[in-house]
Amino acid sequence: MKKLVKHRPYQSVLNLWVKAFCIGLVYLFFFSQKISAQEYQLIAKIDTVAKIATVDNFGNLFVVTPQNEVLKFNAKGKFLWNYTNKTFGEISQLDVTDPLRVILYYANFQQIIVLNNNLSEISKYSFNQNPDQQITLTASANNNGFWVYDQINRELKKLSNSFIDDLKSGNIYQRNGFDMKATFMLSDEQYVYINDEQFGIRIFDSYGNFIKTAVINVKKEFEVNGAEIYFFDDQKLMSYNYLTFQMKEVPLPVKSGFTNALLRFNRLVVLNEKGLTLWAVKNN
Repeated sequence: MKKLVKHRPYQSVLNLWVKAFCIGLVYLFFFSQKISAQEYQLIAKIDTVAKIATVDNFGNLFVVTPQNEVLKFNAKGKFLWNYTNKTFGEISQLDVTDPLRVILYYANFQQIIVLNNNLSEISKYSFNQNPDQQITLTASANNNGFWVYDQINRELKKLSNSFIDDLKSGNIYQRNGFDMKATFMLSDEQYVYINDEQFGIRIFDSYGNFIKTAVINVKKEFEVNGAEIYFFDDQKLMSYNYLTFQMKEVPLPVKSGFTNALLRFNRLVVLNEKGLTLWAVKNN
């Protein structure tokens, strides 16, 4: 005589949930692999050695040579204009956040120079006029203003386009309890990002208030796209999401022989000892 087996509906539901969960994991794995994969199309190979390189949101490429000459190339890698000023020595920063306003900073001379999109001078200003400050970093701010970091006073300041103080963070060490060894700064519409060589990237809001720290080891330069921070480390281009805390390596079209790489506005720039290559990036 056959035994009656009681039907347990909760087991069937559980089995369905397990199967759905497994399928979801498989789908998530392949989907995440797909969105992280990238295709590259070579735009140009440029035989110019660069110590600094960046791209504006029109795809134009800007290069600072070891001789501190600024070169501009269009989105197809064609040379357009150059700028040279030997009065102030070493260019420590190049900011093209606003494509119509190229910002150069000569930290040793406390000198900022602003160029137009043809690399002609618009304005310049010497921070040496105030002996009670030492401006180590600059970045573009909205409304044609500037962000600057004052190392002596440990203060982040926003300046107007005529270099007048708009706002001050106050002494960051006194307010937030950390003393930054600041090596690089950039900004977007919402935040200001400062690389603290010892602890990571400090993130401030548009009023100079400290928000959080992205705890990553960045040598100096980095790029930000949304919540993704891109930086070059140990012969790899890395991406770190400061909201999800996910770190991943960005695949590159070249495997060796390069000294730096940066990803900005769907353009990849790969530097080597003899020049650089410019690539268009298409997410699959």
